[in-house]
Amino acid sequence: MKLELKMFNFQGSPVYFKLWFLLLFAWLTPSMVVAIFLSVLVHELAHAAVANRLGYNVRQIYIDLFYGAAEIDLDHCPERDAIQIIGAGPISNLLLGIVSFGVYAGTGIPFLTEMIVVNIVMFIFNILPIYPMDGGRIFRSLLMMKMPSNRRLAKQISDWVSLVFSVALLGYCIYTSSLMLGIFSLLFIYYALKELKYLK
Repeated sequence: MKLELKMFNFQGSPVYFKLWFLLLFAWLTPSMVVAIFLSVLVHELAHAAVANRLGYNVRQIYIDLFYGAAEIDLDHCPERDAIQIIGAGPISNLLLGIVSFGVYAGTGIPFLTEMIVVNIVMFIFNILPIYPMDGGRIFRSLLMMKMPSNRRLAKQISDWVSLVFSVALLGYCIYTSSLMLGIFSLLFIYYALKELKYLK
């Protein structure tokens, strides 16, 4: 059984929907699942749109169970371009949250409250300097721009910052009993430790 469906093409790149995403209906309301789907889709399309504008190839875009991705050929991509491409995702969620708030203020449509919450949470979560989240990748690129002669040290600093924020996030998850976010925090911690070990 094929576990993905092609929805449409965006600026020449196929956009897929992974059927695993439907598992979210098991523990979230239908309206919340729709809000997450739309918000993640806009986020990934924003990455792709900026990448296309800057001349980078976008192989495909897809929405999966807990995340989305725009597969972009960024080999030898200057940090300045990478920051624009990566930053487009969180910015799109911030703007979508603001627009949803404005429309909700004028119409009172209940669904828009979920769009506001989902997009603001996505924005905050994605700007945390945790690699490989958007914020962590932006932070690493900024360090490499400031330290072009010592990219190794730049990566080490970004990995240590990622580790500290990941541990703090895990602490928050334990305090609030957020199981799923806690699992992601553990994955982020593992990834940071792995990267630091590799750089030694």
